[in-house]
Amino acid sequence: MNAGDRIRRAASRAATVPRDAGAWLDRIMDLPDEIALDGVTLVRVETPEGVACWSAGLPGGDGGRTVSIIADPAEEPTLEARDAAQGIAQDFGALVDAGIRYLVEEFAGPRSVLPEQERALLDVEDPPFGAPEAVVWQDGTWMMRFAECGLSVGDEDGIGVMFAGRIPVAVEDLSDPDEV
Repeated sequence: MNAGDRIRRAASRAATVPRDAGAWLDRIMDLPDEIALDGVTLVRVETPEGVACWSAGLPGGDGGRTVSIIADPAEEPTLEARDAAQGIAQDFGALVDAGIRYLVEEFAGPRSVLPEQERALLDVEDPPFGAPEAVVWQDGTWMMRFAECGLSVGDEDGIGVMFAGRIPVAVEDLSDPDEV
């Protein structure tokens, strides 16, 4: 299951959970309001019922720069998710740079489907990707979402880069669930 599918599944699943089930599940599981990592504290944020999310803003940059853990179904974050979030928070800037380099290579390369005018946007010092947000799932997999994307492929919902550990491995088009 890819990142876009996970996000859509969490939203649709939450829409089918009975109204009182999310509160009941929270009471039973006593989910923490905060998750303390080394140097950053993730705070539980409001989510659809049946899903839990903790998020922290990170210093630096001009917007975005968050790391979040999403649990669907709602449960306390696993050790794998915590460890991944910790590593991402510590190396956030380098991981953002790696994600941007990967996007430039993928979209400027010979297999690119972008029109020539958009490919030209990639041949600049600051490519059109901003407001980075790291999203971590319970199994420790994660994606760097660039909420701001100056390309048509990510103009509405941004563009994502899936990572395997510290290595970018795939582009996630978050705009169309049928094409993800």
